[in-house]
Amino acid sequence: MTDETKDSPPDTGEASSEIQLIAAERLIFFSDAVVAIAITLLALGLPDVTGDANPAVLHSLRGNVNSYLPFLISFVVIAGYWRVHHRLYQYVARLDSRLISINMVWLLMIICMPYVTRVLSGGNTFSAVRFSLYAVIQVITIVTFVIMRRHIRDHDLLRAGVTTTVTPAYDASFLAVAAAFAISIPIAFAAPTQWTYLVWVGAGFAGRAVRRRTTRAA
Repeated sequence: MTDETKDSPPDTGEASSEIQLIAAERLIFFSDAVVAIAITLLALGLPDVTGDANPAVLHSLRGNVNSYLPFLISFVVIAGYWRVHHRLYQYVARLDSRLISINMVWLLMIICMPYVTRVLSGGNTFSAVRFSLYAVIQVITIVTFVIMRRHIRDHDLLRAGVTTTVTPAYDASFLAVAAAFAISIPIAFAAPTQWTYLVWVGAGFAGRAVRRRTTRAA
């Protein structure tokens, strides 16, 4: 009579990789939740519409136009940040303590967005200081994201064989957007008008142009 075959011991390497992948997914879920809260807070910060009669309601809506534009800008900006964050972390296989810290700084900037949005929409006239505070938060957010990308790439935290969208060529496009936000600050003080917002619109086009140029040259 032969002894029963014992189960072979689990592969510790595979088990460790699975645990690390689960930890990365938990960070993704947490980050998604924070971004969702930030977007929700944007809507909660919108002013109430006053009045009962139709003319009074329309007058209230027109009077709050300065609040709607920053809301739309922030919604688009936060949604864009979430998209690139999601695209990056779908390739991450494991975490380290420094990456978690960098991601927390990035989330801090995201959660500050509703506040700086309210500051930006707080006045009836264009304010270079309000505008600059918003732009500074964007610069810090983007630079933190680039640092995050480089840390993931340089410390071998990616899944095996992954290089798409995590190459150094893409970093330049994000830095171009950050540069556009930074340039908008002195412009806001030199020419304090609503047209300064166009610099932010151009930031997206600058990022795409740099991305095409760097990927073509790579």
